[in-house]
Amino acid sequence: MRELACELPAGLEVDFGWLLGQALNAHLSATKRAAETIPSGHRGYQVLSAAVHESARNQIEMARQLGLDRTVMVYLVDDLVKAGLVERRPDPGDRRNRLIVATAEGHLALARVAEALEHAEASLLAPLEEAERETFRELLRRVVAGHLADGDAQPASLCEVAQTLKDTLTMDDGDAGHGRGATRL
Repeated sequence: MRELACELPAGLEVDFGWLLGQALNAHLSATKRAAETIPSGHRGYQVLSAAVHESARNQIEMARQLGLDRTVMVYLVDDLVKAGLVERRPDPGDRRNRLIVATAEGHLALARVAEALEHAEASLLAPLEEAERETFRELLRRVVAGHLADGDAQPASLCEVAQTLKDTLTMDDGDAGHGRGATRL
């Protein structure tokens, strides 16, 4: 095993939840600046990406795929429309339905942010060799795909994830033998 950049807290160096939480926090910190040019930051970026890649036909499908509340999705799309990055268009197959379609400016904005995110992620994953980076991504894809393949599994809403992280990071001193600040996801 390659030398670690710093010593991890004893006992937590093998705690999957703690490691995953730390990796998520590092990723969000490293990529925040890259996504801030898109309305609503990371969430706006994800919605714009879904529109550019046509991964869903409408807001409801996009919200389900991204794990977003439908009401939040309306505001996100509204902000992207105001910024000229997406449009709502009537669905030729069902006039009651509105398609979320990326504009030419949306395609350009996504390309700029994707490049900035790539640089931020490369910096974050710098301790790994290139082959390890791809293996890491592939393993994450398999874990997520396996989870989503379960008929009952749906992407967690970002609000649920945030609340879980908040609850985990602010445990009381007397909570099940874990001290203040203990993080076990």
